[in-house]
Amino acid sequence: MNTSAGSGGRKLRSGDAVVYVVCNDGSSLPATQRAYHPDLEVAKRPELTIDAHYYLEHQVHPVVSRLCDPVDGTDAARIAECLGIDASHFRQAMRRDEDDDAALLGVTEESELEKYRDCEELKFPCRGCGSENKICSGLTLENCSECKLSPLDDSAYVRNQLTQAIRRHVQRYYEGWHVCEDPACAMKTRQTPIILDEGKSVCPACQQNMLRPEFSERSVYRQLGFYQHCVDKVKVAESQPQAVRDELKKLKYDMDKVFANSAYSEVSLSKLFEGLFPHK
Repeated sequence: MNTSAGSGGRKLRSGDAVVYVVCNDGSSLPATQRAYHPDLEVAKRPELTIDAHYYLEHQVHPVVSRLCDPVDGTDAARIAECLGIDASHFRQAMRRDEDDDAALLGVTEESELEKYRDCEELKFPCRGCGSENKICSGLTLENCSECKLSPLDDSAYVRNQLTQAIRRHVQRYYEGWHVCEDPACAMKTRQTPIILDEGKSVCPACQQNMLRPEFSERSVYRQLGFYQHCVDKVKVAESQPQAVRDELKKLKYDMDKVFANSAYSEVSLSKLFEGLFPHK
């Protein structure tokens, strides 16, 4: 808690109750460092406003999710959307659970729409009118909704946007952020905890739940696979003129280079069994 004036000049002792609210103070500090006394701080400083997003995500959402858990058709992501907060974190958590269940049950069959349903579309300003354009939506290529300009009319621009998107996702993975699997805790850290439970990192905040990668290697591989699928869709290429198909080949070549540098889906048997059989 911010105690610049929060204690009102009193000395606080162990066991004292301190009233506080989490506020937006213009900084990017975590919520634990944006807590202020409502009468001695918030009432006297007009620049402090209640952080409604924090309370919706950490106080309201967990309670509503537990109450609505028995109701069919509801989940944590849907409830987050109804509350007006970012639902991507909850979707990723649900997707990890589904992947774990599928791996446990040996399920490998998955449709394209199901596989890429949580992937981020490639969005960029249209060169013709400036409105938002999409190169991947519903696994298809789309013309601009305003001026009907094809995104592939300027292939160099689209290739640059695709390259920047790829680098952004790869950088997000290598940043190494981990989040607590409990939405009520929402601990986020890049530090490696020293407390482990069955080989998994224990959240240092709540010390009850596990830390999971915010953007795992499986997530980045699936995201890049979505981009590759969009530019490699045979039906889309066949329905376009030759000039557009040539530009699609350039985009496909860029994505193929990215996957050629990735060893996520490859298993080196020589390295796997190295040392098991001594050389004679």
